Amino acid sequence: MDKKIIIFDVDGVLIESHGYHQAFKDTVRVGAKELGFDVNLSDKDIAQFEGMGISSEWHSSAACMAVLLINGKFDLGPLFTSIKREQAKIPVRIRLERAVKRMAKEAGVDPARSVSIIRNSEMIETFPFNIFQEMILGSAEFEEIYGIKNTLDMESYLYKFDKALLDTDVRKRLFSWLQHPTHGCAIMTNRPSREMPDAKYAQKLTKLEKIPVAGYGEMGWLAEKFGGEAANYSKPSPIHALAAVLASFGKESNQCLLEAHAATEGEFSDDITRLDGYEFWVFEDTPAGIISAGAMGELLRSQGMDVKVNKFGITNSLVKAEYLEAQGAQVFEHVNLALKEIL
Repeated sequence: MDKKIIIFDVDGVLIESHGYHQAFKDTVRVGAKELGFDVNLSDKDIAQFEGMGISSEWHSSAACMAVLLINGKFDLGPLFTSIKREQAKIPVRIRLERAVKRMAKEAGVDPARSVSIIRNSEMIETFPFNIFQEMILGSAEFEEIYGIKNTLDMESYLYKFDKALLDTDVRKRLFSWLQHPTHGCAIMTNRPSREMPDAKYAQKLTKLEKIPVAGYGEMGWLAEKFGGEAANYSKPSPIHALAAVLASFGKESNQCLLEAHAATEGEFSDDITRLDGYEFWVFEDTPAGIISAGAMGELLRSQGMDVKVNKFGITNSLVKAEYLEAQGAQVFEHVNLALKEIL
């Protein structure tokens, strides 16, 4: 039987994420100015962060601030060297905390403040999360969602800068392909979702509103239910990929999350056993999603299921391509080119 499921990442795959990247640059510039530095983050710096699986700008903005506090200058080389000593499967925030702490000790600097910036990087009351989120959402929506007075008076960077990458004719072929009863598709992203508009905006921009999403909000729901943090359940965890795959069946989101979590505890639902014989294609621009899908495949095969995971890296950056290829991905410059292999 022709059993196939496509898993899309959003940023760098379906969306040319100028909004996030511009907000990242401006957040670092604002934060650096407060510390007395004039900093301009480059596209190459961003590609290096993403190539190492650090795709959340909350984390990477905080890491940039930590570098300034430790070294007194904006040189990311020592940070990247320290990050490479950590395993990619470890949640990003933990990897960064360890890397920053090691870097501070090697520089003979008290690591407390730098580590604290990383540790608090997912708290809306603190910089850089607050400034970055206002840039992304726009001041009015930021104030409405968080109940915090805005400080920037600006429109959403996502609305202003983002661009859809999926060509119209390719999208039409995708929906035609999905008419097959054993073909499925889902979006696996670390964009905020549920109460936050980021993932929904991407769906609207790409005209993929009918494709189910397993986003960071879904992982946050799991964290509330089982403890820990959203990062413990999101990619590179197999839970994220498995929840996305189950969502492609049209299942209710919370049930997908519960079944994916239970599978990592050794309990496999009827719908998970249905995945026997399936072939999966994951489209990612950073290693985290590739690792997540690969770990999902290993989990299913450990139960005797015959499944195959095809890893497609999407990037025109040589830096990111090297990291994707290191995870066994076949690299394409554009999602439309990669989809020609399937549709």
